[in-house]
Amino acid sequence: MRHLLACLVLLGLTTPVAACLNDIELPSHEREFRSQYRGTPSPPTPPPNGYESVNRLLAAAGVALLAGAPVLVWVSSRPRR
Repeated sequence: MRHLLACLVLLGLTTPVAACLNDIELPSHEREFRSQYRGTPSPPTPPPNGYESVNRLLAAAGVALLAGAPVLVWVSSRPRR
């Protein structure tokens, strides 16, 4: 049952990918778009100062989860006494 639930969750998360795969623009449409919006490009605005610390925190959390997953599998697969 839990495998079915996991497959359904995975399917629900990957469904939007199909829309991206079918999103093919014709070259003429792309040229029209560029010609309408081509102008003087504005300089990119720098991100606020807090983003660097948030990115580092998210990266550290990802590394911790990635390192903790094998430990959890190893602990849960040991025979109980």
